Amino acid sequence: EDRSRSQRRPRLEASVSDEVSDTPSHAAVGVDVDLICNIASCMKPGCDLMNLCISVGPVDAAKVRTGYLRDNDQYVTASLQKLRDIRHLSVRQRDVSRRILHLPLFDKCRDNIAAWMQVNSDWRDRCTDENMERYKGIPLRTEANLVFNNPAVAIEVGLLEVFRFHVEEKGVDMNRRFWNGFNSDDRDMRNDLLIRLALFRGDIDILDFLLSVDGFDFTSMNEVENDEQ
Repeated sequence: EDRSRSQRRPRLEASVSDEVSDTPSHAAVGVDVDLICNIASCMKPGCDLMNLCISVGPVDAAKVRTGYLRDNDQYVTASLQKLRDIRHLSVRQRDVSRRILHLPLFDKCRDNIAAWMQVNSDWRDRCTDENMERYKGIPLRTEANLVFNNPAVAIEVGLLEVFRFHVEEKGVDMNRRFWNGFNSDDRDMRNDLLIRLALFRGDIDILDFLLSVDGFDFTSMNEVENDEQ
């Protein structure tokens, strides 16, 4: 059975760095860069892939990085899975302070997916009414399309560009208790207000955007404060 290129790739274990040395390009000594890119597409993005990027030099490393990320849904999926795993652990601990300590992992997931979006500029085509209906519940699976069709997950990851698209282009109602993200594993945060998820995430840019949108119900802020008391 034929499988797509992204399905054949291994799961993500580390991000693909764009920091490489000034080592001369392999192309300068007659090595086909396209061949190197094909090899990289079958590698895990850990030390081996990093060493390959370093060895080819900064110019060709950018091509390798782009080739690896293009249409690589597993890169997004594995980033979200790692985030979901740590959220499950935090919920079982029932300790908010421990969850806050994991915020750098949310930032790491954001950076990974943002890098993927730069290469796959057609990510907006993944956001459809059908998909948004499919992914509105508590995330049970960490498919790549999840973050592009669920504004709660976009907020939690910290992807302002995706959340802005949901509001401005897809007409998401921020005053409606409709969406569920990773934090919705907590019973008291299921079908919660997006403003509460944004406050928990603590992303100033997302909060500024949310509060600036016409039609935002500021009385929901009081509801959030009452829930916290």
